[in-house]
Amino acid sequence: MSSESVRGPSWAQFDAEWYRSRYSGQSEEFAGADTDALETHYMTEGKALGFSPNRFFDEKWYLTANPDVASAVRHGGFASGFDHYRLNGHSDRSPHWLFSEAYYLSRYPDLTRSTLDRLGLINGYDHYLTYGDREFRSGHLFFDPRLFYSNALLTPSDTGDTDAARPATAIPELGPFATFLGQPAFGSTVRVTWYFDPQWYQSTYPEVIMAVQDGDFENALHHFLTSITPQAFCALEWFSEDYYLELYPDIGNAISGGHVRSAYDHFVRYGALERRKPHPDIDLLEYFFTGTVRADIENGLVRDAFVHWLSRRHIRARDADASRPELKKYEGLAARKAESLIPLLVRHPLSFTSKEAPSLSVVLYVHNRLPLTLSTLAALRTTVRGSIEVIVVDAGSRDDTRYLEQFAGGVHIVRLAQTTTRPEALKAALPYITTDTVLWLGQGVRLEHGAITAALSQLSAQASRRSGKPRAGIVTGRILRADDRIQEAGTIIWRDGSLGHYMEGAALEVPEASFRRLTACGTVPCLLISRALIETLDGFSPEFASEAGALADFSLRAAEKGFATLYEPAMIATLDVRDADAPSYDTADMRTLRRRHAAALLDAEPPSPTLLMRARTAGKKTRRILFIEDRIPTRRLGSGFVRSNDIVRTMAALGHEVTVAPIYSSTAPLPAIYADFPPEVELLHDRNYEVELDRLLQERSGAYDCVWIGRTHNLGRLLPILMGHASCLPTGGIVLDTEAVTAPRTALRAELLHLPQTGTVSEALEEELSCAWLCETIVAVNAVDAAVLRDAGYDNVAELGHLCPVRPTPATWSDRRDLLFLGAIHEPDSPNHDSLIWFIREVLPLLKDRLPDDVRFTVAGFLGPAVDLSALGRDPRVELIGPVADTSELYKTHRVFVAPTRFAGGIPFKVHEAASYGLPVVASDLLCRQLGWRDGLEIVSGGTNDPQRFAARLADLYSDEELWTAVRAGSLQVLADENSEKSYMARLSQILQNVFANSDRSSR
Repeated sequence: MSSESVRGPSWAQFDAEWYRSRYSGQSEEFAGADTDALETHYMTEGKALGFSPNRFFDEKWYLTANPDVASAVRHGGFASGFDHYRLNGHSDRSPHWLFSEAYYLSRYPDLTRSTLDRLGLINGYDHYLTYGDREFRSGHLFFDPRLFYSNALLTPSDTGDTDAARPATAIPELGPFATFLGQPAFGSTVRVTWYFDPQWYQSTYPEVIMAVQDGDFENALHHFLTSITPQAFCALEWFSEDYYLELYPDIGNAISGGHVRSAYDHFVRYGALERRKPHPDIDLLEYFFTGTVRADIENGLVRDAFVHWLSRRHIRARDADASRPELKKYEGLAARKAESLIPLLVRHPLSFTSKEAPSLSVVLYVHNRLPLTLSTLAALRTTVRGSIEVIVVDAGSRDDTRYLEQFAGGVHIVRLAQTTTRPEALKAALPYITTDTVLWLGQGVRLEHGAITAALSQLSAQASRRSGKPRAGIVTGRILRADDRIQEAGTIIWRDGSLGHYMEGAALEVPEASFRRLTACGTVPCLLISRALIETLDGFSPEFASEAGALADFSLRAAEKGFATLYEPAMIATLDVRDADAPSYDTADMRTLRRRHAAALLDAEPPSPTLLMRARTAGKKTRRILFIEDRIPTRRLGSGFVRSNDIVRTMAALGHEVTVAPIYSSTAPLPAIYADFPPEVELLHDRNYEVELDRLLQERSGAYDCVWIGRTHNLGRLLPILMGHASCLPTGGIVLDTEAVTAPRTALRAELLHLPQTGTVSEALEEELSCAWLCETIVAVNAVDAAVLRDAGYDNVAELGHLCPVRPTPATWSDRRDLLFLGAIHEPDSPNHDSLIWFIREVLPLLKDRLPDDVRFTVAGFLGPAVDLSALGRDPRVELIGPVADTSELYKTHRVFVAPTRFAGGIPFKVHEAASYGLPVVASDLLCRQLGWRDGLEIVSGGTNDPQRFAARLADLYSDEELWTAVRAGSLQVLADENSEKSYMARLSQILQNVFANSDRSSR
């Protein structure tokens, strides 16, 4: 013990002063005893009495939590629970009721065994007490160090102890956890976690106060976390044990099986992250999508929606009780803000002077209202940093616009008579335009950051496309009103000549306004136009009184010449103040538009809200696909979501309009979601379609040519809704994408894990495909699954695997080292989770004498909230690094990819991806068969559930440069032949053409 106190971890040291204070009532001799005497007492008597050696180890709790240890102590195997922990238990057990070794290592995956070894630390608790506590890391779900610190600052101590009088000042130096243990009364007086309310707890259960006073428990939190009847006590007002169990009856099995202590234990560990309902009055799913909740969780401010609700429910927005002001009030504020620019720009004028050739010409039509002109020019100068030429056409202003040169230098001003119309203004500006692109801009329109860059890139990209596709001659954008609501996200021209501002009044971020598409026109003066198109069409027509009519007419005439109008959502601008004196679009303009474009309007939709989905996209009629998946299939999710992402991308590349509707609302950060998809795809990320699909199909009745349903279980759960809207669906165009046939996989898993079989594979397959009769097309991911489906009696089977273009990294065999596993693990006991545990426990030890000692095994990839890999990280050769943004860095530095999957369905994308980067793979025989790859040629087979075989073949691939090079070349060649972008696009196109043909036949 003495040697440990000199060089051991904090939890192993004997704390004489704490021991004296804690057990002073046990012996009068403690008051005058020195350190050696107290330590001798602990060694000779204290252990037998169940005393703890220091505040960091709780002997009584440890024995209660570990009945096997308690039994060993009773039978003389160990002198105390502390001796067991010091000798063995520290590797995988927790020493204190307020610290969890598993939670700490899981929350901070950087603390692998190899990391702890480098720091000279014994376990996670050693790291916590040495570094983590003072770094304000958390060692338990029920101890939030920052919350404790903030509350301790506000809570004066009621003890007479001078050191205790200002506890919060010592926290950064001592650490929150160490401070808390030094004054356990905090657990009854100060809230140290949002998951437990000590005041409510004690007022609700007064017997707790008596139990603490009697010395049975240290404080109220200690009582809650260690009570032998956890289901009898609720931690706070806003959780109901009975309600949760009734709502989620599956939790009862977890409790009876000893996996969780109570319903609340399950909720805190899993349910809160899944946004389950903790109380009849709290809907966490709905709350998640309100205000800044989602962003706060994404930014790490809180762990989950429940903590957010608890910590912020009393905070009310300043305008919470105020109704939303009328739009004119926002416009009034915008006008005043614009007026404030005048004194600023008098002293520091804007400058558009440049020696470089301009890349863009801006034509700004103005009439009086100088402040709005300055606001537009100031935003333009801020938004476009390069050289531009600005041509201001002044239609006879009588205010201080006459002195515009004093506020903006380098601007060419064309002054015309007061009666000048906008068509005349554009013609007057043409002689001064020197660039190929013109931005037609109006007073009071402020461009946002990146708007012009986004619009210019699309105009040039569309112009360079091959003939046969619509070429964009006009780009319009997402126009906001002064109240930050949408004015228009493109405008619809209906068959009667009326105009519909798409998504008017909606929030800026709505998914329906966040994807790129062709639109009929834009009616707000913020349009990027090809100069050649302006000249071809001789500008705007003077036949229209309103600017909206002239712009709609211009877009229709452009369409006749083969030029489309493109809606670019990243081209964001705000119309601060509408021109009240400008003519509005009226019946006269409608009649003129109908007369001039009678033939074109015959192809437009009648003005009905039910046809909005069809009408929002103009030009050539595209095929519309509703793509349904478990989640928005971002690539970071791995598994089959990468394949779904590739399918959506390819559908968009084929020119189809794709709407992605997830069953579960997405929790991923919005930038990550949008970055993973083409901008032409509509991503309905903010809805739960297990509930809202009914409304979606009703609103978009008859709009889709194909409904592509990913995963068989989704077809089953949505079948009643689909049947309820059968008349509005393309019944010949419903596709079931199985992603993986699970019945054989489930049977194999049961066989491997010696689980009871509830039926035959044929029976399981029949149940799995019980709803497949609805679909005229069934998609299998590989030839093995396709054969299973055909054997089950389905002839309408198509095969579509993965898209995986080759992109080998140049690093050679000698440039690389270490082993790599990269794959998503969404839940415990999934195929990837099982295979990883099997490999680390069964195979990795066999490699000790076959590979150099310094070879490491890197584990990377997405982890679901319920997945804990910390136990695997105890092996010093294992590096747990979690999700990785750029996987290519891993593929180019490691020598061998490991895929030891024992049961699975479909095709393992992780193997395809690794091989595509030129990283050879050793895989289970199951995966080799699913891929159709040959051992020693395109892959190395590790056999079937055979650790010795797997270890031997892995060592061969790692050590034999010739074998390594041959397998690398073989896998790259087969991928180039079978999984290239060209072949994938052709395969999916053929499937869709057959689907559309079936859909067209069914609609006749």
